[in-house]
Amino acid sequence: MKNWAIVDIESQGASTSYASIISIAGILLNSDLQELDRFEFYCRNKPGHVPDPYSLWVNKGFDKMIGSNLSHFEMMKQLHQYINKWSPCIWTGWNSIGFDFVMLQKENYKALLPIYITNTQGSEHSDFLPVARASKLFYPDCIKTSLSDKGNPIFKLDNVGPLNFPDLDTKKFHTAIQDCETLLRVMRKLKQDAEEIFEASKLTTSKISAKQAIEKERVFTTAFYFYGKARAAAVTYLTEHSLYKWPMVFCLENDPKDFIKLDYDSLKESLKKPGKWIRALPLNKHPQILPAKYALQSDLYKTIGMQTLLERANLIHSNEDFKKKVSLALGEIASEKYNKKNNMLSPEDSLYAKGFPTPEEQQNMKNFHNAADWSQKNEVLSKIKDERFHYFGKRLIYQNSPKTLKIEEYKKIHSDIAEKLLSTEEVRWTTIPMAENLIDNIRNEKDISDEKLNYMNKVDEYIQQIRVFYEKAS
Repeated sequence: MKNWAIVDIESQGASTSYASIISIAGILLNSDLQELDRFEFYCRNKPGHVPDPYSLWVNKGFDKMIGSNLSHFEMMKQLHQYINKWSPCIWTGWNSIGFDFVMLQKENYKALLPIYITNTQGSEHSDFLPVARASKLFYPDCIKTSLSDKGNPIFKLDNVGPLNFPDLDTKKFHTAIQDCETLLRVMRKLKQDAEEIFEASKLTTSKISAKQAIEKERVFTTAFYFYGKARAAAVTYLTEHSLYKWPMVFCLENDPKDFIKLDYDSLKESLKKPGKWIRALPLNKHPQILPAKYALQSDLYKTIGMQTLLERANLIHSNEDFKKKVSLALGEIASEKYNKKNNMLSPEDSLYAKGFPTPEEQQNMKNFHNAADWSQKNEVLSKIKDERFHYFGKRLIYQNSPKTLKIEEYKKIHSDIAEKLLSTEEVRWTTIPMAENLIDNIRNEKDISDEKLNYMNKVDEYIQQIRVFYEKAS
């Protein structure tokens, strides 16, 4: 069994495309969840970026951000030393597939580092948020949670941690290393009190093993999360999405006869409607694949009965024409929704839309990092033809050695950043006016504490320094 590597990111904003990491921590574990190694990094704010004041308040990262002697670029290089040292392993976190790994991949992309280093060459991705949700669903006493206004379990780590481990120092929550330590304790608790779910989750961390698990059992249980609640579902593998290549499963509370008889156009319209009878189980999102017995705990599937569930699954698997029609229709629906403006996407938004770098570009990026100084790195950039990576390479130089750039290059990048940061329009990145408005709103909160007010004043002073710097370019 591979080692586990817990990772947690704290960023200076919520956008995975436009914010950046200011702190990242990791804990390496053996298969028995015993600690082997750890790291924790804090870095300075990346030049040309405005931190989101609310994010800084949540993670309390402002003082360490401005006091760090580590640039973002140096932090990323040191991080990759640990990634290479620990790999191959199973990288995991809390909502890691939804946020941390996405942000890390985009930060790798912008730093001209290997983008998918944590889920290639034998390493895999895991996420313990869906594992915890499934564990709570089928073993309600395995972990304590508070409830939402609608009576649904709340799975925020800063809520789950104190309820289950009262000795935790709650003042350290939303620091990367504290969140890693809390998740480690959650993992140990789930391993002890929901062992079958924990063990099953280890079998679907790679795409190959997840696909094998999905195709192996004629009827199996998974847990879908929507409307704030995890729900058990008895499903069977139906087909592969013709565009996205995801496994699509049929929800067996439905009778497949109702859909097999439909003509193609009617079938396609049915797939567009809410309350779908078919759902995706993307292999890269750590799907939870469990025995059918778990779904049969619910009144819905008890009433239907295992025999009927098997009959429905067998009917689907014996009808190849139905599978092909569903796959084709799903692909057409996805193509119709496809963003026609992909060619106009900003470089920050182009990682997934415009594909992998070529082997030649990957080698050029290695040469960029191996270059002895920034002047040599700048020379290597002339060989990078993909405009995305050329763009980010120039910005790396702007952020770390601006005098290396030609005067015209520097002025162009600087004025472009100034225009973006001073914009008063609604955009996806944090602008200076946006940050100032948010600070004012926080200051006007009823009964705001002196601690929070003083913190916001410090952040405001920092934002004003950024304003003065970029107003000179406008």
